[in-house]
Amino acid sequence: MLAIHLAQFGEPEQSLKVVDVPEPPAPAAGQALIQVEYAPLDHHDLLLAKGVYPVRPELPSVIGNEGAGTVLAVGPGVTRIRPGDTVQLPFGTFAWSEQVLTEAAKLTAVDRSISLEQAAMLTINPTTAGLLVESRDLPAGSWVVQNAANSGVGRSVIAFAKERGLRTINIVRREELVTELEELGADIVLIDSPDVAVRVRTAIGDDPVLLGLDGVSGKATSLLLDVLTDGALLVVYGYMSGEPFTPDQNVLRAKNITTAEFWMYEDKYLPRHPALSAEAAQLIAGGRLKLPSAPVYQAKDFAEALAYLQRNGKVLLDFNPHRA
Repeated sequence: MLAIHLAQFGEPEQSLKVVDVPEPPAPAAGQALIQVEYAPLDHHDLLLAKGVYPVRPELPSVIGNEGAGTVLAVGPGVTRIRPGDTVQLPFGTFAWSEQVLTEAAKLTAVDRSISLEQAAMLTINPTTAGLLVESRDLPAGSWVVQNAANSGVGRSVIAFAKERGLRTINIVRREELVTELEELGADIVLIDSPDVAVRVRTAIGDDPVLLGLDGVSGKATSLLLDVLTDGALLVVYGYMSGEPFTPDQNVLRAKNITTAEFWMYEDKYLPRHPALSAEAAQLIAGGRLKLPSAPVYQAKDFAEALAYLQRNGKVLLDFNPHRA
């Protein structure tokens, strides 16, 4: 069967290879055999391939940080899931293979009303968003400000915040995104510009803004600092700019702002993953969350998919040979 192996840590074009591997054995007690349907190829996968991600498997290894599949068979003692169920692959089960064996107890079944493509993108971005929104206990009606609001995480932040009675200030780069995000439930959507803080104050008056979510870093951080008020928390979860997190220390001190860098796989967060992922699925099923679509490539065309990712952004790899 087809799989994508990381042969060595380094540049993805040289280190990631499409290979033919034996099919897994029948599932043992407590295990499930999964036909992987779709698995995203995203920038965090390239960080793992380059060896700069906190997860470093023994090589050579299949990688791929998330995905969705169909249960083909279960081992003795497994009753919670059944053959035919659609499931999300759990943390620790790499997805870039036609079939995988995993612990059945870690699998999360997905409502059949959700497309396989959307199910494949539930594990990382929506779960990240849920954890970010929960990073500070805020009363209903509080404001949260974020950049990268059109990303998978950003859209999910809007949905999770709304479910918790929080309001969002969303910074984007393109005018056409304003109406789109407002239709998703965003309270305020502003175009990235030096006067963002002034426009925020015009919209919300003297209300405090005590939580900021930074998925861009670099120069973009300064706009969030302008909006945040005294005693706020700024959480950095991404580096889309490619620049390091270097906030103005004078601003941090003047506003008494605390900063924290976020990684969703810290031990303290792992117990919340299943519940937040399940909540994201419910939000999608109820039409309250829609993850950004991504073009689909056959897994055998991995080189083309990788080139697209590096030019444009996330793609989905199709690992079901019956759709080829």
